[in-house]
Amino acid sequence: MLNENVLWEGKPFNYGIPSFTRYQITERRVIVERGILTKKREEIQLYRVRDISVKRNLLERILKFGDITIHSTDATNPTYTLRNIRGSVEVSDLLSQASETARIKNKAQELTEVQA
Repeated sequence: MLNENVLWEGKPFNYGIPSFTRYQITERRVIVERGILTKKREEIQLYRVRDISVKRNLLERILKFGDITIHSTDATNPTYTLRNIRGSVEVSDLLSQASETARIKNKAQELTEVQA
């Protein structure tokens, strides 16, 4: 990562079971790395993020974690879920703010409706 500030990084909460998935949110993208022997890396550019939602059941609200779903215009992963994130509401707020900043910086605008 050349000249990219990491805004947040973490792993899924797996009730004490080791996780081989790592999430990172930088100024420009969301990076997901998974695997032990074979590593798979996926990225979503923040300016492509269209919507973010958080799902938490009662136990997850008590333990303060949840799933963050990212809806984007990315060709390979238009919908991606970050699973079992601690502080999911705060992380989704950070992700929302970072994606808005990235859209402004990249002058990316969403065309949702065309009228003739």
